[in-house]
Amino acid sequence: MIWESFESVMKEFVRERMKGLSHGFDHVLRVVGLSKRIGEIEKADLDVLMPAAYLHDVARLDEKTKGVDHAIEGARIASEFLKKIGYPEDKIPLVEHAIRVHRFRSEEEPKTLEAKILRDADRLDALGAIGVYRVITHSCEEGRGIEDTIRHFEEKILRLSSSMYTETARKIAKEREEVVRCFLDALKSELYF
Repeated sequence: MIWESFESVMKEFVRERMKGLSHGFDHVLRVVGLSKRIGEIEKADLDVLMPAAYLHDVARLDEKTKGVDHAIEGARIASEFLKKIGYPEDKIPLVEHAIRVHRFRSEEEPKTLEAKILRDADRLDALGAIGVYRVITHSCEEGRGIEDTIRHFEEKILRLSSSMYTETARKIAKEREEVVRCFLDALKSELYF
């Protein structure tokens, strides 16, 4: 695998750029792990998928500080970075595409298996116990109250399972969604207003 010989430099580049709790470096590592797991089962090109997974959120901070779309800016940054480190030129446009369309709000649909898997993996990290942690952390970062947090779970998080592209991701999502539903039921049962 070509990507493996570039993994340490990609990992270091991303580690330096990732700040925050809900979308930090640990999120990237989980997306990388999920992408690899799904990619191997679904027979994806890991030389496209793995760089895309590592680099998918490199512009998260730019979104907050510069107001740019992190998926579009991230695709640009990833392309420049991959060219700079000598990554195979034929893989770079495919990595760019996967990053550009990974976002929940993206209007562009993923056209490749690798882009579909990256989107699935990123969404899977918003489900399950880790997803509950991330939503609460993000709510704290954004100053959201408990009612808005519940609404976010109901309007976005619980819809993720139905948006998975791969069979592998659908299976994982179903299990993780149940964890979120149990948490929400318990949370609502404790509210007295």
